[in-house]
Amino acid sequence: MQATAPRRRLDTGEPPQRESAKKLTPWRTRFRLLVVEDDTEMRRLLAATLRRDGYRVIEAPDGDAAFDLLWAGVVNGDAASLPDLVVSDIRLPVFTGLELLESLGVASRRVPVILITAFPDEATRAEALRLGAACLLEKPFSLAALRAAIGLALPGGPGSSGELDDVTS
Repeated sequence: MQATAPRRRLDTGEPPQRESAKKLTPWRTRFRLLVVEDDTEMRRLLAATLRRDGYRVIEAPDGDAAFDLLWAGVVNGDAASLPDLVVSDIRLPVFTGLELLESLGVASRRVPVILITAFPDEATRAEALRLGAACLLEKPFSLAALRAAIGLALPGGPGSSGELDDVTS
């Protein structure tokens, strides 16, 4: 019987088969997003889309519920309880998106906020940027515009080298 030399794997830049079969965790799954929207259909659509994209999503139907979720991080300084990013409508019952943004300004760590509105005006835009909004999206906006804004706002995300001031669909 003739001995054969072991077969050598060509280095193609691809990981070996057994490694490629492992599930790799995309960078997104590290991030927890809070979606605040009083329109139930819109909130569910945004949340479902972001979950499909691999994010962990928490939903709040109004500013009051959102503030309850943010309370420990903002008031008690518990940075671990804060979401990594907030997507919020501006016009909400109880607390507006601008008020949520302002309250996050005193949190123990910076939380990027993407505001969405169907009623854009220069005063609102100026106030949002003054308070530190990462982005202001005008309804209707494309899901691609939302994804781009999130990618720019999250640390280590695609395109995160700078902040996004305004994205339109």
